[in-house]
Parts: sequence; structure tokens; C-alpha cells
Amino acid sequence: MKNSLNNLTDGTIIYVDSNIFIYDATNHPKYATSCSIFLDRVESGKITGVTSVLSVNETVHKLSIIAISSKLKKKPASIIALIKKNPSLLDGLVTPFLAAENIMDMNLEMIDLIAPIFGVALNFMKRYHLMSNDAIHVATMKRLGITNIATNDPDFGRVDWIEVWDP
Repeated sequence: MKNSLNNLTDGTIIYVDSNIFIYDATNHPKYATSCSIFLDRVESGKITGVTSVLSVNETVHKLSIIAISSKLKKKPASIIALIKKNPSLLDGLVTPFLAAENIMDMNLEMIDLIAPIFGVALNFMKRYHLMSNDAIHVATMKRLGITNIATNDPDFGRVDWIEVWDP
């Protein structure tokens, strides 16, 4: 069953995945409005948002790739190799850092538990067939007793105890 962020009830505690921040920062044509309204509800305290340093890192990483890809008119898949050859491509990036600052300034609980939960994350990778970053998000949620996630990543739907909320 798909859940819409628009239907999330006030008072809910929810983990916020990086794609929610990315859709908002890039004004995504399909998801930006839903994500912006959701993040406003988090900011106002109607919903308790929790995220991790890993989500902020993913947001900065992906927004950097998007910005350079757009500037160079190159496919995103080619950007990492280009940056490795020419690190100065990172000069002048603004959006990724503004997004990180905005996230860090939001009314969000910021969690940094990667080291203590990494073993659990490895088990979740195997059990739910998740990539490592997603498994770390799931292990963080488990550690904090959070069962709701705001994301557009269908992989979290494989975790039987998580309720996924789409933009």
C-alpha cells in the first residue's frame, strides 16, 4: 500500500530520506510541492522529522552531481570521473551547500549513529536486499524506534516493519 506524505497525520515521528531534500532543493516538477509542504510541517513541529548525517551527505553529493551535470550538459553517470580528473569542477557550487545548511538549520533531529549501528546495517543489507546507505538508514530507524520513512525509494518497502510515505 502506498502512503502519501500529504496524508501523514500530525504528531507522527518520521525519518526523512535524502530524496525528499533533493526534490525540494531542485524544485522537482512532480514531487517538489509535496516535499516542500511536508518539510514545512516538519519545520513547524506538526511532524517530528528525524534524519542522519548520512542523509545530509547524500543530499550534498547528489546535488553536486546534478549541478555539475547541468552546467556541463553531461550525463550524471559521467560526473564522478570528470571530477576526479578535474577537481576544480567543484568550485563555485552553491546549491549543495545551501541545501546542507538549510537541513542543518531545520527543526529536525539530526542523528549520527553510523559506527554503533553498522553491524546491524550489514545484517539489514542481507535480510532486506538493501544497498549499504539504505541499510544504515534502516538500522538508524530501528535503533531509534522509528517505523515511518518519508522517501520515494521503493527499496524501503521490502522492510516489513517500515511504513513508507511517498511524496
